[in-house]
Amino acid sequence: MGRPLRSLLAADDIAALVTGAYGLPAAGAVLLRSLNNDVYRVDTGRGPLVLKLYRHGRPLAAVVWEVALAAHLGDRVPQAVPLRDGRPAGTLDAAEGARAYALWEWAPGTPPPAPATDRLAGQFGRAVAAFHAVADVGAPPAPRGTDLGELLGPTLDRVRAAVGPADRELLARLGAVLPERVGGPGLDRGICHGDVSLDNVHVDGDRLVLYDLDLAGAGWRAADLSGVASTPTWPAFLAGYREVRPFGGADLAALPWFKVLGLIANLHYHLVEKPMFRGIDSIREGWADRELAALRAGAAELLE
Repeated sequence: MGRPLRSLLAADDIAALVTGAYGLPAAGAVLLRSLNNDVYRVDTGRGPLVLKLYRHGRPLAAVVWEVALAAHLGDRVPQAVPLRDGRPAGTLDAAEGARAYALWEWAPGTPPPAPATDRLAGQFGRAVAAFHAVADVGAPPAPRGTDLGELLGPTLDRVRAAVGPADRELLARLGAVLPERVGGPGLDRGICHGDVSLDNVHVDGDRLVLYDLDLAGAGWRAADLSGVASTPTWPAFLAGYREVRPFGGADLAALPWFKVLGLIANLHYHLVEKPMFRGIDSIREGWADRELAALRAGAAELLE
């Protein structure tokens, strides 16, 4: 018999899990997303909730930390609902092995309108800066963080093995200079959200609610902002961020280097990790090619 890599639980089983483990009678559940984790909306007497079932291999301790971080951040993010026995998260036996899960409040509000305005971007910048500022004071120590040795060693090697000769050479050149560009002592470090995007925001009246802490951990704040720094409303975001906390010149100068580092991590996901459990959609649909094109463009500016 083969070894299962990825299971998918029926929505009815998730509803039964919430009813039994949380003591919240569930009228039903709907699968919202299945990628790295499986995310279900569960309809209960207290309204809709979100059951996140993490991939096998994500330690229960990491999920417990995610819950503790949310509690520390307060109403800036949705909170986890404890199990009926008081535990913050649990595990279930799946075909591939143990999988951790947690039940979360539904993020209040609605997705922000598109395209983003400067006003929204400034508000977003203030919200992310407040996240960083609050996380700097008394947050539980992160059990994981950005590992440059892994990213610029085995991860980079696996990406180089998956691309053509020209891109392989380009990645080698980047790997030689990135350590000194992103590892400097003058850069702001702390707990990061890990996916700073308006895709992970709801507008709730006059405030923004951030959600999805799945990628949160210790790292460089410039890395946390490298994605939003590529958007047209970046100047308004940065101005809003700086109303709450500093973002210095060294961090600003490091942004394009962290952008390239992020693209290397994304390429590893699309070319190496995702094909193992979801097939080659990222390659067939052009995601990997777009990431490679962005990497070439970024590298051309940095290495000229």
